[in-house]
Amino acid sequence: MRTAPEVTRVLRLAGVLAWLMVGLPVARGGTGRLEAFAVWLGCYVAFGALYAWTTVRLDARRAVILASLAVQAGCVIAMTARQCRGMEGTLLVLVAMQLGLVASRGAGLAWIAIQSLALAWAIAHHWAPSSAFLLGPPYFGFQVLAFFVLETVRRESEGRSALAQANAELRSTRELLAETARLNERLRIARELHDAMGHHLAALSLNLEVVGEGASPSPALGTARTLTRRLLDDVESIVQTLGQDPGVDLGQALQALAAAVPHPVVHVDARDVVLRDPQRAHALLRCCQEIVTNSVKHAAADNVWLAIRVRDTFVELSASDDGAGAEHLGNGYGLQGMRQRLEEMGGTLDLETSPGHGFRLHASFPVETAVPRSAASAG
Repeated sequence: MRTAPEVTRVLRLAGVLAWLMVGLPVARGGTGRLEAFAVWLGCYVAFGALYAWTTVRLDARRAVILASLAVQAGCVIAMTARQCRGMEGTLLVLVAMQLGLVASRGAGLAWIAIQSLALAWAIAHHWAPSSAFLLGPPYFGFQVLAFFVLETVRRESEGRSALAQANAELRSTRELLAETARLNERLRIARELHDAMGHHLAALSLNLEVVGEGASPSPALGTARTLTRRLLDDVESIVQTLGQDPGVDLGQALQALAAAVPHPVVHVDARDVVLRDPQRAHALLRCCQEIVTNSVKHAAADNVWLAIRVRDTFVELSASDDGAGAEHLGNGYGLQGMRQRLEEMGGTLDLETSPGHGFRLHASFPVETAVPRSAASAG
């Protein structure tokens, strides 16, 4: 999963400090038996290295993170069984903190219970059952507390991410709707000018022609007839201009989507592509939103690239990210909806991913009404 960078940074620094404090009594109190100390020291160093790696790579695969946590817990148990100093259980609290970021509540609590029992056995093995009863319950309570605190942090981080994603989709959709509303308003004004003013000006021109058929028309009447014809021509020209369909500028909606996503960084290259079919523009926007959503939820990417091109009578969408990738592509509801939208427009969808190489997508669909902005403006 992806948590806020400041959370992982604080977790890493606080954990390293706790790790160092656990080793301080050994540095000041002596090593004891050399064989037991060698085991203790090796496990201590291994725990610190794994903890540092895990808190840096919380975006790695869940199975890898859980394996690291299992080894960390095993190191603590081995340290306690071979040379218990009474503070080793603190390191299990660090394991519980990491569990709060990657495990469900039931699995996390079960894990904590198992490693706490193992810690109690190790204390009893090294010292006595009474010592295990004395130290085991407090460490168990500290672990549960740490787990719930970090689980709450994780849920809050996920909620903020989901809210930011929803806000990005809302802003991009609003931009597209505003563009469509402007188009509809132009058409409405054109119709009103044609049906109302055009009709009355035409009637006025006809009446002036009738009046001008008299024996001696005045110069003022001739001027009025000329101005009326010019005004009628101007209205017709304005109606034609307003009635032309300038299309929907998809680039503006995508820029709004990119600006509202805090992470990953969304790079948009739409080259002012305009779609004259609002329904197809909306479908393409939804596809782009789904791509960004998948990168946020599943890919743990830092960058997402979206590029739209118009080639002959086809619109092509290319997308990629620098996330972790996967061995196999899923078939979730989002990808199914994207494929269905494209197939309804007579298009195709190609997906590709591999571990460590991110996610790549190429989609295309025929649309004769897609034109660059420059061509739309010239028309």
